[in-house]
Amino acid sequence: MSITVIKFVCVAVLSYLLGNFNSAICISKLKKRDIRKLGSGNPGTMNMFRNFGKGIGLLTLALDALKGVIPCLAGWFVCGEAWQLGGNKIGLYVGAVGVIIGHIFPVFYKFKGGKGIASSVGICLVLNWWATLISFTVGALFLIFFKVGSITSFIIISFPIALDAFTLTAQGGHVACLILLFALFCLTLFAHTKNVCKLFAGTERQVVLFKKKEKAGTSRSKG
Repeated sequence: MSITVIKFVCVAVLSYLLGNFNSAICISKLKKRDIRKLGSGNPGTMNMFRNFGKGIGLLTLALDALKGVIPCLAGWFVCGEAWQLGGNKIGLYVGAVGVIIGHIFPVFYKFKGGKGIASSVGICLVLNWWATLISFTVGALFLIFFKVGSITSFIIISFPIALDAFTLTAQGGHVACLILLFALFCLTLFAHTKNVCKLFAGTERQVVLFKKKEKAGTSRSKG
């Protein structure tokens, strides 16, 4: 077995194991609760926003995004030319797919994990940071006004992934990179199958980031 294959296998396995770390479950356990038993039951960012508020939701988002960044940079560095962040990015995509599979199908949680969007945001930041910031801003505004989490998720990740696919194609990139990028998108789409069905059925739960505070002196029940 060549050293290159060993590198790819190590990146894939370690990325998968890192993906098994679920910040939503860990944070909710620290709060003496279990996110898997609250709201939609999904151990992810949107459910944390719904049940613990903006602060905890943003913390979950940041940790999961970081979880996406680390294996991408590590894979890019380890499997690139002469251990550097050069033109050969196939290790980046191996790390990306590995961490998402680990997040969605974690062996430590009986293969029942999150949906991989927050970690995909971290991956997209490595692929193209400015495109990700633009799509994230558009997605955040969509969430504020329309409160539909599943559509927001795909608004955020679709533009950077599509742009990277176009760039790879235009530059004659490695076919394996395109396949892994397509697999990454399909994995997150598959994880949202139930959300898509609920969306068409009109039963998708809303994500309200800014709840209106009840006015003081509300009428009390007469007894």
